[in-house]
Order: sequence, then C-alpha cells, then structure tokens
Amino acid sequence: MKQYYLFGAGINCIAAIQFFGKQNIVAVIDSDEKKQGSYIEGIIIISLEEYIKRKDNREIIITAFSENKVIENSLINKGIFNYYKSPYMQTGFYIDCDDIIVKLKLNNYETIIFCTMNPISELIIDRLKIKNPNIRVCYIDMKKELEDNIPIIITNQDDRIKFQRIYKENSKNKLVFDIVQIYETKFGFKNDKILKFKNIYKDKRCFIIGNGPSLRYEDLDLLYKQKEICFGVNRIYLSYEYTKWRPNYYIAVDYAIVQNDSKKILELDGIKFVRHFYKEIENWNENGIYEFRGLICQPGEPHISFDIYQGVYIGNTVVYDAIQIALYMGFREIYLLGVDMTTGIRYEEEGSHFYKSPNLNENLGKGNTPEARKCLGYAGKVIEQIGGKLRNATRGGELDELERVDFDSLFEVDF
Repeated sequence: MKQYYLFGAGINCIAAIQFFGKQNIVAVIDSDEKKQGSYIEGIIIISLEEYIKRKDNREIIITAFSENKVIENSLINKGIFNYYKSPYMQTGFYIDCDDIIVKLKLNNYETIIFCTMNPISELIIDRLKIKNPNIRVCYIDMKKELEDNIPIIITNQDDRIKFQRIYKENSKNKLVFDIVQIYETKFGFKNDKILKFKNIYKDKRCFIIGNGPSLRYEDLDLLYKQKEICFGVNRIYLSYEYTKWRPNYYIAVDYAIVQNDSKKILELDGIKFVRHFYKEIENWNENGIYEFRGLICQPGEPHISFDIYQGVYIGNTVVYDAIQIALYMGFREIYLLGVDMTTGIRYEEEGSHFYKSPNLNENLGKGNTPEARKCLGYAGKVIEQIGGKLRNATRGGELDELERVDFDSLFEVDF
C-alpha cells in the first residue's frame, strides 16, 4: 500500500485520514506555524520546508479545500508536481475505496477507465484487482474513442474538467461515474426532521448574532425585550451569564468547536442546528439537535440554498449557514449583528470575539475572511433579487459587502 503526505491540517484532513487510512499517511503539511509540531489524529504536522528537506518523493494529497489553489501554486513554485487535490470529504463521503466499489458496483465490469492516475484511482484499482485479478484498467487517451458501455471514473473537480474538455457534447453518451456527484445525489446525509421548519416564519424578520468583538450585551437585552426572533452561533452561549437574552435557534458548524464543546452544546436549551460531520461526536438526534448537510462550492463561486433539507452551502462563516436556514424558514428581512469579519486575527486570539478565548491553544486558525465576506455579499444580492433584504447592523467591523443599517433605528423605543 502506498503512503502519502496530506497538505492542510483542517477538518477535511480528518476525513481524508479516515478514508485513506491512518497507516498510509506519513505526515500532514500545514503552513500555519502554530500547528507545526503538533498532531492531528495522532499524525505529526510539519512545514512544507520540512517536507522538502526530507527529499521524499511520495505524493502530496491537498486536503485543504478553499485554499487548494493557493497550495497548488505554492507547490508548483517549489518545483513540486506530485500532488492531488482531494474532494471535500468531511461533510459526507464514502467510507473508503471498498465503499466506492460496492456503491457503484464497479466489480461488475470487465474494463474500467480512469481520467487520471491519482491516490483514489490507485486505491480503487488495488481493491478491484484483489476482488477480480482479470479486470482491465485503462486511462483516458485523447486519441481513442471510448465505448459507451465502459465506465469512466471521475474522482475530483480536475478529472471532471478534463473529461468535459475531451468529450464535450459527446460526454452524455458515456457511462460516467463521477464519484463526488453520485455521492451527493444518492448517498448524501439528509434529515427528515428538518422539513417541519419550512416557511414557518414566512416574510418575517430575524436577527443573526455573530461572536464579533463589537457585540454589546445591552443590544442583546434590547432584542430580548422586543421579543425578536434570533439565531445565535458558535460560542454565543458565553454571553448568557451577562444577559437574559437567548437565541431562538442555535447553530454550530466549526468542527473544533463542535468537538470541544459538545457537552456544552448538548446542555443548551432550545432548538439547535449542527452541521453533519462524517465522525459522529454525539448522538445529536436524540438530544434536540438537528443535523444538516454541508454542501461544497468551488472557491470564488458561492451558491446559496433555499432548501436546507438538501443541504446548506459552506461559506467560510457560520453566519452563511444561518442565513440559509433563516431563508428556509421563510424570513425575508434578515439583520446581522456582531458580524465584524475582522481580517488577520486568529479565531482563538483575544480580540477576535466579544468574549475572552476559553483556550488560546485551540488552533482554530485564521479562516478565510475575504472568501467569507464575498459569500455574504453574494447572499445579499440573491436575497435582494427575491424581494428580501439582508443588512449589516453590526456596530463597526469590516463587513462592507452588505448595506449597513443603524441597529438602534430598527426599534421604535425611547433611548
């Protein structure tokens, strides 16, 4: 069995370790100096410089998703070309290559064609040949016309682009197994209990409360007195000892927060939404928690979901998830508060939130704030097109992609 390096010690890395097998991962590369020297799933995290110093020619699997193009460019600039961009696996993927073979019934074919030689195709081939030593494996050759009854395996976005470029209009006549699209269509996580939230607040207004440093307890008190419908996210519960306000709905999508604070989340009153991860942390469904599926879009190409039963698009901030959940519930007037979107500060550093960080060694990272701001700006435009509005009522911060509104002006009260 071949061994690999992974690049990107984030949540997708955890799922990739499970898929490729812990025993097959030499180390995880990450550019974050705070992570280097620590471990993820028991595997050492190293710098790219350390990888180069080792003079190891084993392949690198890029597991970071939103930053995969940046990582790809950095590898090419270093003269490193033996890399593969992994699909996003964390919010739902096949257990392993055996699971792909079973679900796609690949063992029923005498010949299989892959778009490229890569870690997933190699693992599938190894497992297929154990089951059927006589199976014939080929790779796409631009000079040859393929038979319609021979399956073509697409393992990631780059394979998909290559296949479409070669076959163009004729691609519909081919027997194509795009393993990511098939999983998303047929096997992706769905939660029937979510259906009851459809349009329960049709054309109403709500507030989504972030964890930014500008958040004021007196503003939460006002929301409480006005009985506004609110969504709270991530560690908003750290405000509870200072205010009577409580969100009507709580949402968490950060894997580290969900993992580290799972007991606290379970103890919270009210309705809670948590993104579904491949690695179940608690039996959420039996504890008043509604899991929803995370959907991936390519960096720089945001999408928005109006049907969270099918899934919620990831937008580099939990606020983006909250907006889509609010839209599904029927809200068409949405205000953000405490959504500062301050760049250049790590999530666990002091000054990044309204609260003092409970764990400075948590290594949540900086995130991709510019990408998150683009997604929020996109959401504002989409909601405007359907006759709604998404406004930023945050006191300060850097989120200027949305039209700002004075928070106090939203209430008919005497100050």
